[in-house]
Amino acid sequence: MTRSGVSSSVSARFLAWVAWGLMLAGYWAPWVEGSTAGLTFSGFDLPHFLVFFQRAGYGPLVRERLWMPLWGLALGLALLSLGPKRRLQASPRGFLWLLTILWPLATWPPYPELLNPWSIEGRGGFIGGLMAACVVASLPLWPVPWRRRVALALPPAVLGITGPELVQAWRLWGEHLRIPPDMGWGLPLYGLGLALWGWAWWRTSW
Repeated sequence: MTRSGVSSSVSARFLAWVAWGLMLAGYWAPWVEGSTAGLTFSGFDLPHFLVFFQRAGYGPLVRERLWMPLWGLALGLALLSLGPKRRLQASPRGFLWLLTILWPLATWPPYPELLNPWSIEGRGGFIGGLMAACVVASLPLWPVPWRRRVALALPPAVLGITGPELVQAWRLWGEHLRIPPDMGWGLPLYGLGLALWGWAWWRTSW
């Protein structure tokens, strides 16, 4: 690889890390905020809150789609921690990859007395988190070009899966709670991170 190629690859990796950081900050920032009721729901809280919409018969809703940004963060961090190497080494990056296997399991039901892995409301987060963890765990076995394709597919996958459900939740929020929803700064920040992520991986071959 030429010196310019190495420099371009390094800058692309740096941009990918910056993009992931923007996505992380955007995910934990408010997505939908009901200021009148004094309630703020982050991207992590929103799927749990929509359980009440489902139990009240409002819908249709597929809450599990709103977990995709969290699973996407875990997948993105795993791809970055593996880098251009195909084999894991005993290094901080290797340990970071091990941690990303546990990350998707955060969508398992957090309130066993109300939701359990086999309840209607908890089943999707349980199964989806387990599948995401398995994908992350298998990434070291994937050829580098395949991992790059997964990285490039991440932005359209997150947007295509999460977008329609977020629009539906937005509509139900205003229709049934009678509170006009406000968009927090986290959602556009996450979107900016996704766009930068796709551009960074488009510029690199690793």
